[in-house]
Amino acid sequence: MRTEEAIRDRIETLQDEYDRHDPPSTEMEDEAEVAILRAIEELEWVLDEREAEDGFTT
Repeated sequence: MRTEEAIRDRIETLQDEYDRHDPPSTEMEDEAEVAILRAIEELEWVLDEREAEDGFTT
């Protein structure tokens, strides 16, 4: 499993990539944007849950 720092770095990289391609110019890019934003949101939720639970294990 990746460390929290690695996951946060990956989220930042994805957000930077998103910002470089905003706004999407095709329907495929629009769908990819939605998928990326959902993945970022899910990762942030997992990290928040992990921080909230001291005994969190995978």
